[in-house]
Amino acid sequence: MANEALDSQEQVKRSRDLVEKTAAELHEILVRMASSLVPFPYFLGSLEVQAVEAEPGGVEKADRGCIVVCADGEMHEFTMNVQVAGGFDTGMERDDSVKRVDLPPEDYVGYAYNAIKEIAALLGDKETRAKKYSY
Repeated sequence: MANEALDSQEQVKRSRDLVEKTAAELHEILVRMASSLVPFPYFLGSLEVQAVEAEPGGVEKADRGCIVVCADGEMHEFTMNVQVAGGFDTGMERDDSVKRVDLPPEDYVGYAYNAIKEIAALLGDKETRAKKYSY
């Protein structure tokens, strides 16, 4: 029994080490890819925040707020505040912001992988447009 418990604990430790290593490698890839996406897109029509969605499964699956990756390759929580200015007739004011968020490695892996796929798609679209319009 003691050997089984020890072996189980060792397997958990090895698994944790693997997740941490994977998260670190994905972070390196994400930072490199984010820096190559120029110009970095604005998020959800924002005039203030440049970001790409990192949510695995999209916003409808978000369980911790809207997590995005910014041009620095880091994860941030996106917040949009909308205020009615003087009444519905006169318009609305929108204030967008991001706050850096540190995710545990086991969560970071999914977010980073999704962000990498999103940036790759944007880079692919950029390359496709460049090829299409180059003469």
